[in-house]
Formats: sequence, structure tokens, C-alpha cells
Amino acid sequence: MRLPLRVVLWIYIVFNVLQTVVLSFNPEVVDRAYLGGEMTPTRHFQWYAIAGYHVLIIAITYVAMGLERAADRRRIIVINALMYILWDAAAQVAYWGDAIGMATSDLVTNAGVSFVVGIILLVVAKLDREDDPAPRTLGATGRAPVE
Repeated sequence: MRLPLRVVLWIYIVFNVLQTVVLSFNPEVVDRAYLGGEMTPTRHFQWYAIAGYHVLIIAITYVAMGLERAADRRRIIVINALMYILWDAAAQVAYWGDAIGMATSDLVTNAGVSFVVGIILLVVAKLDREDDPAPRTLGATGRAPVE
């Protein structure tokens, strides 16, 4: 993977680390936009659980960057991008923002950030076109030779 694409993915990892820290230790910052009322232990736990998703994304992105084949990296990065665009941004705009009474400016900002992050990931996937190493040939047993 070329260095500029790695830098973008490292920035993405840092972005997710910051979200994890905020959601774990100071979720009120994010929760205010959702107009949900008092920050109860249950609400705090829900934000903490969402932080766990970001931990998973950090791990998956890190593993993807280390994959040898560009095609394998692209699959993971595209799935991640579609999660941001089709699940997070689209769901907020199509339903959740209005259903929970979120202010339009907060909704546009939140969904917009998710959409832009998804687009950036799609660009990374599109540009990650290094030549893939040749697939291993199978021996007479139908298995890859032991090295």
C-alpha cells in the first residue's frame, strides 16, 4: 500500500480513537445533539457500547493495512465505507434525525461527517491498485505447497 493511502488510513484510525475516547469517558459531548434528556447510566452504557464499534473499526483497519493483496484491502475498506454511507449517514437523514428531534444543523453535521468519511474510504479503495502478488499454485493434492 502506498504511503499517502496509509497516511489517510492512519488519520482514519486516529479519528476512530478520538471517538472511542469521547464516547467512553465524556459521552455528554455527543449526546447533547440527540436531545435525549438526562444522561442516565443506561444512556452512558449505550454510548460506551458504540465506542466498542469504533474499537473494532480501528482493529479491522489496522489489519487491512497489513494485508498483502490490494484486492483484499479494498474489500474491507469498501465495506467500511458503505457502513458509513448507507447505514450511518443514510439512516440519520432518512429516519433517526427526525424521529428523535435532532436539530437540523446537528443532523446535517453528523450525517455529513459520516458521508464524507465514507467517500474518503471509497477513494482510498479506488486508489489502492498495487499489483497483487500472484496467487499460489496448488499442488497435485489440491493444497498450497508447504514452504
